[in-house]
Amino acid sequence: MQDSPQQDHLQRFIFDNAEVRGEWVQLKSTWQEVSKQRDYPAPVAHLLGEMLAAAALLTETVKIEGRLVLQIRANGPVSMMMVECTSDHTLRGLANWQGEIADTASFSELLGDGTLAITIEVVGAKQPYQGIVSLHGDNLSAVLENYFQQSEQLDTRIWLTADQHAAAGLFLQQLPGDKKPEQAENWSRINQLASTVTPQELCELDAINLLHRLFHQEPVRLLTTTMLEFACTCSRERVGETIRMLGEAEANDIIEEHGYLEAACEFCNTHYQFDKVDIAQLFNDSISPSSDTDVLH
Repeated sequence: MQDSPQQDHLQRFIFDNAEVRGEWVQLKSTWQEVSKQRDYPAPVAHLLGEMLAAAALLTETVKIEGRLVLQIRANGPVSMMMVECTSDHTLRGLANWQGEIADTASFSELLGDGTLAITIEVVGAKQPYQGIVSLHGDNLSAVLENYFQQSEQLDTRIWLTADQHAAAGLFLQQLPGDKKPEQAENWSRINQLASTVTPQELCELDAINLLHRLFHQEPVRLLTTTMLEFACTCSRERVGETIRMLGEAEANDIIEEHGYLEAACEFCNTHYQFDKVDIAQLFNDSISPSSDTDVLH
């Protein structure tokens, strides 16, 4: 497979003869950075890649200054998945699992019962927005489509996939407004065309070739193209906030036992070390804990 010049891009598009908008995303180097952080079982990696693609698509949809987080909590072998996409067009993600997982494990076998939370944090806002939907459906696409139907009452279709080389997705949504009889026909026709897409095409074709393959008889207009990349927002300061949550006594106990306290970011595996002087200075500081402390240890 040859690398596409469009790798790690998101392409927005619209249909001139239908009230439908769309997005396409393909992540290669970003996906490689995320997937190499842990030795994920194949079906866990596949689902994590789909979540990365979904987060990129949804972040472009809401158009905020801040970040969007997708988080799954479940009672199956995969207990937690978390993916973050920022308005700076950076992505990171991780998954926690236990035990042996068969290569053929399905969506429901991986997760069991649980929920998907979509959290949108806008810079300057006092409270984040959060929507929660149950994991009902055969795959992540179905869960997200249910979310849009329940929360926004907008017809939405999402196709997601991932392999060893790329994570990718295609998003279609009917524009809001008064529905006319021909709108239903347009939506049905465009959905039928999009439904012929294959996982291989999503992962290997660039936006122009994929859209031509799917919609060559439809007037499709390309809009903005967004470049995406892997980046982690961890820092020594944020790790220090996590240590504050641990407490000064327990932090000093660890120092006494090991000579230093080490914390690692679960997203990028960067390690931070603190000695006795660091801990003393840390607890003399009055900076309040951040809401991001639950993703570090």
